[in-house]
Amino acid sequence: MKKRVVIRSGSLRMGGLERVLIEVLQTINKEKYNISLVIDDDCGEADIFKKDIPKEIDYYFLKSETLMKKISFYREKKNNLLYKGLYNFYLSYSKYIACKNMEKLIEKFGKIDVLIDFDAGAAKYIEKIKADNKIVWIHNSIPSLKKKKDKIERFGKRLANYDKIVAICDEMKEELISIYPYLKDKVVRIYNPFNFERIEKLSEDRSELKDEDIKLLNEDYCLAVSRLDILQKDYLTLIKAFALLKERGIEKKLYIIGDGPSKNQIQEYIDKYNLNSQIKLLGRYKNPYIWLKNSDFFIHSSKFEGFGLVLVEAGILEKLVVASNCKVGPCEILGYGKNGILFKVGDEKELATKLENIISKGEYKNLVKNMTRNIEKFNKNIVLKEYEKLIDE
Repeated sequence: MKKRVVIRSGSLRMGGLERVLIEVLQTINKEKYNISLVIDDDCGEADIFKKDIPKEIDYYFLKSETLMKKISFYREKKNNLLYKGLYNFYLSYSKYIACKNMEKLIEKFGKIDVLIDFDAGAAKYIEKIKADNKIVWIHNSIPSLKKKKDKIERFGKRLANYDKIVAICDEMKEELISIYPYLKDKVVRIYNPFNFERIEKLSEDRSELKDEDIKLLNEDYCLAVSRLDILQKDYLTLIKAFALLKERGIEKKLYIIGDGPSKNQIQEYIDKYNLNSQIKLLGRYKNPYIWLKNSDFFIHSSKFEGFGLVLVEAGILEKLVVASNCKVGPCEILGYGKNGILFKVGDEKELATKLENIISKGEYKNLVKNMTRNIEKFNKNIVLKEYEKLIDE
């Protein structure tokens, strides 16, 4: 008899966590498990991964599209005191609705063998859910995410309600155990799974490109791919580094793929440092791999990370990776400097110097070879065996 597995997560919008979720759903053995997917937010057309859910998997939303539109509407206008009050009301109401709808679904599902809380979003009410085995995935550095001591402590108490806690890299596992030593026996490490064949195939796919894209693709450029969010993705340091390169007579082109709340602010930085001829915000592409394949090298500047999916993807496509040595993930992925180039978080001078060395000397073939040799551990065929082993315990 198939095990009854319920997986919940926050959304199906564009994002690294969501891409990992879809990879898991597409790869996991559906003949072995009866899987249902529960998603918090119905974001309508923004749910770009909805069509990628395998047909064998039923899925449900806890918050309606109408409710999510109201929250979004009032969030954008919350500088007005009335709208701020309405935003806070609907935000609280949405959490209440999510809990109630989750309770109804649990009754509908009947006996649950395994509940997977894929983004820890159910931590506040996990003790109310009846399941033989409760597993939670942690995708971010806890201190970077929670920041305040009381929030970190409260989160630890909630994590104690799960049977297993999955960290997505060894550095994160060590961090979790150091913060919550009483949870040591529950913490395991399972890497994010990557479909090597799909990424390599998409890196040759030009179907999404327009004529102007193809012209840009034929330029000599380096690439950055991420959500445009300056709170986490440190674009100011990256832009300052390119300004320093320009002062040294190096006018390397940088393309940035992504969208997000800080897009206008990042463009203001580019304008401020007179780098419009070098740095281009390309916007969002569902297939960034064609751009990655044709780039000279890849740059990733972050203040903190959950893992850094795109670093592995760059490695799969045999690109040199330059990344900030932030918590958690990049250092481990880059083999502590043996598989790529690391620079200190927020240090534009160090980054500029390392970029200058790459551009002028190009001595990095051994780093790429090391990355290629050490990257197989992220292959979905290996990782999903660890997923299934955990589910079967």
